Amino acid sequence: MSRTKLGLWSVAALLFLVAPLGLGAFWQFIAIEALVFALYAMSFNLLLGYGGMLSFGHAAYFGLGAYGVGILMAKLSAPFWLALLAAPVVAAVSAAAVGYFSVRLTGIYFAMLTFAFQMLFFTVALKATVLTGGDDGIVGLTRPGILVDPAVYYLFVLFITALAIGLLYRMVNAPFGQTLRAIRDNARRVQHLGVHTRAHCWLTFVIAGAFAGLAGGLFALSTGSVFPGWLDWTASATPIVMAVLGGLRVFAGPIAGAFVFVGLETVISGHTEYWPLFMGTIIIALVLLLPGGILGTRSGRVGH
Repeated sequence: MSRTKLGLWSVAALLFLVAPLGLGAFWQFIAIEALVFALYAMSFNLLLGYGGMLSFGHAAYFGLGAYGVGILMAKLSAPFWLALLAAPVVAAVSAAAVGYFSVRLTGIYFAMLTFAFQMLFFTVALKATVLTGGDDGIVGLTRPGILVDPAVYYLFVLFITALAIGLLYRMVNAPFGQTLRAIRDNARRVQHLGVHTRAHCWLTFVIAGAFAGLAGGLFALSTGSVFPGWLDWTASATPIVMAVLGGLRVFAGPIAGAFVFVGLETVISGHTEYWPLFMGTIIIALVLLLPGGILGTRSGRVGH
């Protein structure tokens, strides 16, 4: 990493660390939401931006991670730390099963199969009322000790998110990430070089699912609840919009996209009931004016 980029990341880290602490509980919650969705969008971008795999079902792993936390804490009285650790594990195991079948396909067929699996998970969450609460979801999740304080929980989420993003950064800049980009650009050529492209894509799918599950678990503990709508097909549009808005070709693009998306949604919805109309108009304008995303590069090459 160059000194310029290191300096920019350091300034950003300082702002993230200090800025929300002087705000009220409401804006601290919004900051937590933005951090969580930044991780969620980055997990999706590992699939699309680096792997060229457009998933229409990524919300399934966000929701499964959240339900993993909710069921363990509300139904089984599991401790906070165990429930949070279980979130990425539950999501990764589910992603491993789905990915085993999905990576055998490409393009729109891959996208539609991931969508079908997501709707399966959504139906289970909706109908398995004894375990998931059905339409009512799971409510009453509480954080232990000082984590009840929104400011402290914000710092906790910031630490976990920064650690996860750091791991993703190392991953995409390691030979694993270079191979993934090569598969995205020309899978047949990479396969002829002796790389098991299907296994590589499957592992990427599992890793992306695990990070999405971690984001879901953190969000469930922030809101104190989990609902089946988190696994609905419309929920999968959220990371797609955030990643595209920020820039698929820049590592930090989904972070910018998540913060802009959450910020716009919060401000606009607080002023009008027609906020989706204004939100959609602004996003269309941003996409048209900045086709490479907010942090998009002119070259169109995936950044580091």
